[in-house]
Amino acid sequence: MIDSCSIRVIPFSKQEFTPANMSGPPLFTWREYYHFRNLLLRVLQPYGTVGPMGKIPILDTWEESQAAWYVGVPNPDFFVPEDMWNQHSRWNRVEAEPWLVSTTLLHDLVVMVRDWPGWCVYLALIKGGLAISGDRILYEGDLFTGATSVEELARRCASTKSAH
Repeated sequence: MIDSCSIRVIPFSKQEFTPANMSGPPLFTWREYYHFRNLLLRVLQPYGTVGPMGKIPILDTWEESQAAWYVGVPNPDFFVPEDMWNQHSRWNRVEAEPWLVSTTLLHDLVVMVRDWPGWCVYLALIKGGLAISGDRILYEGDLFTGATSVEELARRCASTKSAH
């Protein structure tokens, strides 16, 4: 496990998260995007169901890979869109109930993203969002206002279960 103190927890801002430059050549391939997504699914699986599409085999062509794509869970705990938005935005969105997010899950996501410089996972959590990169978690929404640690983010997420 990583040291929580090495992860900055700060409000979302353009200074901390610069939008992708949409001009110029692609920054990654479909293979890289779906490899990242496959890793994300693997990290999420111990914490709940994932889907609606599961892991995609990375084969010789996009068409072969798409035809061999595994079906996930139809109504998952963690909804991970299967489409690649563009070849400039290095992030994956995950939609989930906040109470599914724990300190351990946040640590596991940071560790995964550390191997992917410039990439992030965005947790869309109904009452707020968390943009997770290899060294920081940017938060937005009333649920997280003023949070200063990974543990505090997780406590606030857990507190939503009683209201659920």
